[in-house]
Amino acid sequence: MNRHPAFDRDGQYRNRRSAIVETAVHLFNRSGFHATSVEEIATAVGISKATLYYYFRDKPELLYQCYLYALDSGRDAAEQAASAGGTGLQRLEAYIRVQFSTLAANDGATWILSDLSVLSEAQRAEVKQRSRAVDHMLQGFIRDGMADGSIAARDPKIAEFFLIGAMNWLPRWYRPGGRYSSAELAEIFLGLTLDGLRAR
Repeated sequence: MNRHPAFDRDGQYRNRRSAIVETAVHLFNRSGFHATSVEEIATAVGISKATLYYYFRDKPELLYQCYLYALDSGRDAAEQAASAGGTGLQRLEAYIRVQFSTLAANDGATWILSDLSVLSEAQRAEVKQRSRAVDHMLQGFIRDGMADGSIAARDPKIAEFFLIGAMNWLPRWYRPGGRYSSAELAEIFLGLTLDGLRAR
């Protein structure tokens, strides 16, 4: 059993939790929440089930942390794109490129596709609140693009949902080391999606 480097003697508690979360995101995306066992996650990290339960109360709690991790990553990407400046379209493109770069680096371990119904009501509310915050930032890029003439879209909300919906399926089929690099794949994605939004 190969242990994750975070579980070396000097590994920090927070880093160990992050290692488990990143591994769980990948496995949940690959096989689904219900088909992925706690034992499978523990084995992938290189620890025992008992050790995993030391860091997380149960599998739904781990899924909740996966969602928070993914949403925090999305927020960081949006904030990075916003700080880069430029037109609304340029900021939207910057966000997409950052997300593709992160996807390739972590084997898809920043996005999570799973069933929110297994979470508690309070957990679902927190996930939805954080998700809306990222949505609001991205819709702001689109709205600004409509105002500055770089984006031709009827409704910022529908345009953002379309883009995020397309991106959210990438962890299902994308694997690093394939035919295209993350940068090349991002350009293909931008060509298929944003070109339809560009003002002509």
